[in-house]
Amino acid sequence: METRLIIVIGHVQGVGFRFSTKMIADELGITGYAKNIQDYVEILATGEKEALEVFTKRVIEGASPSSRVDDYSIKQLEIDESYKKFATK
Repeated sequence: METRLIIVIGHVQGVGFRFSTKMIADELGITGYAKNIQDYVEILATGEKEALEVFTKRVIEGASPSSRVDDYSIKQLEIDESYKKFATK
């Protein structure tokens, strides 16, 4: 189990990015959240390492067809099991 904080910058607001991120998370059994912060999206994701690898790859490639990711950062965090599902905020 791992937890990652992923910051995604680009054309990621108002294009269904968070909704698509949630769909990917639900498919892969990832818990956490995706929320808009000023001009980027913050994602907290917890799951099995292999599932997180797939999740991260799909998110940074652009979770929704209308999105465009210009930059991103990934930070490993202490495992956060406080979320029982994936939410959009």
